[in-house]
Amino acid sequence: MGDESVPYLLGEGTTKTYQIPISHLDYKFIEKCTDVKHLEKILRVLRSGEEGCYPELTLVCEKRIEHLDPRSRALRKDKPAATASDFTAEEWEAINSELMSWLTEMNEDDKKSQLLRTDTLNERQDNLPPIRCSSSCLSTNQVSQVFCVNYECYLFDVEKECSKIDEDCEESNSKARFFSRPSLAAIEKKIDTTGMTKREKIFIATREKEKGNEAFATGDYVEAVTYYTRSISVIPTAAAYNNKAQAEIKLQDWDSALQDCEKVLDMEPGNIKALMRRATVHSHLQNYQTAIEDLNKVLSVEPENSMAKVKISELNMARERLYAVVA
Repeated sequence: MGDESVPYLLGEGTTKTYQIPISHLDYKFIEKCTDVKHLEKILRVLRSGEEGCYPELTLVCEKRIEHLDPRSRALRKDKPAATASDFTAEEWEAINSELMSWLTEMNEDDKKSQLLRTDTLNERQDNLPPIRCSSSCLSTNQVSQVFCVNYECYLFDVEKECSKIDEDCEESNSKARFFSRPSLAAIEKKIDTTGMTKREKIFIATREKEKGNEAFATGDYVEAVTYYTRSISVIPTAAAYNNKAQAEIKLQDWDSALQDCEKVLDMEPGNIKALMRRATVHSHLQNYQTAIEDLNKVLSVEPENSMAKVKISELNMARERLYAVVA
């Protein structure tokens, strides 16, 4: 029995999942529908088989979604992990040799790290003071002397000492709040990577970027910029430049933010975050048309990006107000 009998088999009513009208599970409706979200729900119902098995109708629905939104999540299909049988002998040999080379490199890095830790430990032990020996003890033949003791020094006022402890705690807490973070002037904005392995560079660059994220989360945007800069000095990545640009936008450092957005787009021309942030910078610089062009690039990749649509509307209104003032 073919898929052409679908409407007659399904009858009236709605589906169990998503409450979709049964009449929407139809070739004509699917071919005319432009609502991607609704088509994705229809596709899930067809794939589930709860209303029957219709492979041809499912294929038509998939093609319609692909035509409207090629990057739709509904089109993604799970694939099993590749095995040796999926490759030719030459391809598998190349993969295996690369894997063994990588393992060798990682083992060498581990050995270097172990030697470095051992040398550091030995150096620390060499700097320790000598163990106290018997020569420091009093001689057993030494004549013991009896001293007069003033027992007034042993009198202990509990209430007085507790009040002192409370005062000391308050003072130490205030100092801790003041000295909790190192001075930014003391933090070098560039890290010397001489002699570092690739693995060490990746670790340090990631750690500095995470420090920047922590500072950004607490609202310390100046410190965030410093740590992002340190991360970039080790390995310049699009993510670090992007985060640095966002912190600079918070500080209203428009020129620096624009430069960092440009660097991200040099690395990744279609980076959505960089386009959105560059549009923000241009809008604050009253370059409304340039900002709208960036947002249109975003919509060409993500047609349903609501934030980009709202910003375009706001920029059009701002541009009209500017023209009205000039006129």
